[in-house]
This record gives sequence, structure tokens and C-alpha cells, in this order.
Amino acid sequence: MKYETINDCGELGIEFENIRGHGARVTRDFLRKLLKHIVERAAQYYDETGEHVFTYRERQLHSVVCPSIADITSSYLIEHPLSRKPTGDAEYRGNVDYWIYYRDYSFLIELKHTYFAYRRGDNPRKSIARKFLRALVQLANIRKKECRNLTFGKALIKIALEAVVFYRASEEEDRLKIDVEKRDFKALLGKMVENTELKYKSNLRALWVLDERLVEPVEYEKTFEIYPAVAFIGNVSEIIERG
Repeated sequence: MKYETINDCGELGIEFENIRGHGARVTRDFLRKLLKHIVERAAQYYDETGEHVFTYRERQLHSVVCPSIADITSSYLIEHPLSRKPTGDAEYRGNVDYWIYYRDYSFLIELKHTYFAYRRGDNPRKSIARKFLRALVQLANIRKKECRNLTFGKALIKIALEAVVFYRASEEEDRLKIDVEKRDFKALLGKMVENTELKYKSNLRALWVLDERLVEPVEYEKTFEIYPAVAFIGNVSEIIERG
């Protein structure tokens, strides 16, 4: 994975695996831009407030994802209503987090958020993969007819995207700072993926290693926590041509 410095935000590495065919180049371009804007906006939030937006939950993460999409294109909707039809079950109404139109392609994005206790790289919590798989199911259950109705331009592309926040907790603030200095977060990303179903289900892996000015322990109840990196795990799936 090739890393680049994003202003004073830290390093961002992005890699794609087997994303080919109709719309692949546009999809990679869109995701690279989106992740860079998310990193920049998350860092700006920290500079203004002294806290990290990604340490909250999924709903709060939209606070930086949504304006990052707006930085790239003005053609998008959040919580777009649609119909789902799981195999063997009745059709029901629901929403998809984002419908986006960019460079003559339509995108549907389901966004998830979770935490990774990076000291448990060999045994990550099961919820990391479980949430990601849930996003894939939500996208797969959208009716083909509905997808075609939502397709503007050449085709529609589905994207599951999960933000995975690296963290460690301790009662000793100084211990956290020392621990961060010793860690290779790029290698830890590989461990997390290797030891979960993400290894087989993802074809986008990205890692933001925060600039040291953004990495300070924060008090949480009776302990301290530190957040030195954020991974973005994705799956670019089914491409549905307009027709």
C-alpha cells in the first residue's frame, strides 16, 4: 500500500483489489477523493473542538462524510428511500445511506462504524466483520428494479464502507503515549484484515495514520483512551447497467 501525506493530517494509504471493468476507474477516483476529504474534515473538526468525530458512532460520522461528498459532487441524497426484497422474505421499504451521482455513474453507499482494540490484532472483535457483512446484505437486498430506477448515467455501483477506529484504553495516560510510539499501525491493519472475514469480503483497504499532533489521550469515564489510526474497509460490488 502506498502512503501519502495529507496536509498536516498524517499519512493516508489506499489500495484496491480486483476492481475492474465498467466504471472501475471512476469508482477508484471517487473513493480516493472521498477518503482524502474525510481525513481533512475530520482533522479540521479536531482542530476546532479538540475531539475526534470518529470516536462517536455511525450517525455522527456522517457529519464529515456528507460534506466530503459535497466537496466532490453536488448530486447526492442521504437516507434515500427504496425497496428491499431479501430472498424468501416479503418486500419492505427502507433507506440507503447515500445515493451519489459522479462523473456519469451512480453510487449507493452503506456506511458502518466500529472500533478495533489494536492490541488484539490476532483476535479482533467479531463485530468488525459482522457490521461490514450487514452492509453487504443491505446492499444485496435492494431490488434490481429499484437499482435501475436509481441509475443515472452509465451504471450503478454499490459500495459498503466501514470506518474502523483504532484505539487503546488505559488508566495511565503516559503509558498510552509510549505504546503509540512503538506500534506499527500499517502492520496492524494487515493483522486485523487477515484475522477476520474482511480478508475475503473487502476489495478496498485504506489506513489513516494520524499526525502526532492529533494523537493525544482523552479521558473517558475512569480511564484514558487514544485513537492513533482509522481504517476504511470497503467492498465495491455489483455494477448494474442502466436498462
